[in-house]
Amino acid sequence: MMGLRRLLRCLAPHFGSCRQAFHGQRQQGFSLLEALVAMSIASIALASLYRTVGQSSKGVVDVESRIEAALVARSVLASSTFAEEAERQPSGVAGVWHWHVQMQAEQIPLREEDGRPAPGAPLRAAKFTVEVTRGKDGPMVMTWTTWKPYRSEP
Repeated sequence: MMGLRRLLRCLAPHFGSCRQAFHGQRQQGFSLLEALVAMSIASIALASLYRTVGQSSKGVVDVESRIEAALVARSVLASSTFAEEAERQPSGVAGVWHWHVQMQAEQIPLREEDGRPAPGAPLRAAKFTVEVTRGKDGPMVMTWTTWKPYRSEP
């Protein structure tokens, strides 16, 4: 009969009476140690989450910065078809981006599709490197290199 009373108390909507029925003593709330352990676990989890979100947002800013720098470099490269045209403007500014062009004349030997040397004079071209920085003396964000042919013999 006593067991039935305990069972009925456990089925009652008030869960505190269930704990009281089985343990014979009344326990309220958490102990100080349990609260401290729970708070330390929560703080570690929140710190990890904060760090992850911070790194993700920094990564997004870095990617956006590199995309903008790449667009500036591509624009500078597209502004001239031949090396002579690129020599006219060796540096410039586009918003916060500063760019500088370095050119180096090279002789590029022509080859057949199978890799054998082709007859004729080598192609005269310039190695064209665009360096893009954020600000005048800021860190270099992007370097892009390509080759541009010379239109005529010097």
